[in-house]
Amino acid sequence: MYPRLLHIYGPLWIQSYGVMIALGFLVFLFCAYRHPLRKKIVNDETFFNTLFIGLLAGIVGGRLLFVVTSFYEFADNWLEMFFPWIGGFVVSGSIVGVLVAVPLYLYIKKVSALQFFDIAAIYGPLMHAIARLGCLFAGCCYGAPTSLPWAITFTDPAGSGPLGIALHPSQLYAALASFTIFLLIRFVATQRLKRPGQLLFLYLCLENVSRFSVDFLRGDRETLQKFIFWDLSHVQFLSLVFFAISVIGLVWVSQRKNANN
Repeated sequence: MYPRLLHIYGPLWIQSYGVMIALGFLVFLFCAYRHPLRKKIVNDETFFNTLFIGLLAGIVGGRLLFVVTSFYEFADNWLEMFFPWIGGFVVSGSIVGVLVAVPLYLYIKKVSALQFFDIAAIYGPLMHAIARLGCLFAGCCYGAPTSLPWAITFTDPAGSGPLGIALHPSQLYAALASFTIFLLIRFVATQRLKRPGQLLFLYLCLENVSRFSVDFLRGDRETLQKFIFWDLSHVQFLSLVFFAISVIGLVWVSQRKNANN
């Protein structure tokens, strides 16, 4: 693929991974800003400040969970764990980072966090789908070996994936799953789920199902001991935990009496 797009100077390159993350964020920003509910619950300044805080929290959370679950990859060069632009994020970690930092800021600004996150839940999957293409270009999050006709083979040594081996395009699987989640929430769930927080927790449920499922076809997964019927990876185990929490959250917001904030 194409992990590097443009050479700047010396070791500095514009990485395709970072470009796709930026593109995904800009698409999210454009769509969320124009959403009718956004104009009712938060002014422009608070909206942009919240997104900036969320972006930083998402980068830190996603990178931190990747480092924790793939620590062995940094054995030869531990400084690379502080270089997120070379690839390596876990979406669940980004979500946790955002869910911790953003509500604190919104609470200070007296803005409904659940309503704000409902907007984010509509366009967040679209942002993830675009960002996953960056994973494909960079070679990270690569799939397991396969002989399927749609297998991909990495040839650029600057990428993160193994070279010369036919692999599952797990990045495309994840991108397709996220885009499907976007379509489901945007055109189906928004018409049926009206209580604040329902879209948020539905999105979290679906995202963790997607992450759990696609991980079986990943080639960079490090498994734990056998869990019931499967050999689960660290990320899959966390996905099960996050899914359970998301289900509880969905039930809570659906039954709470004060459903206006």
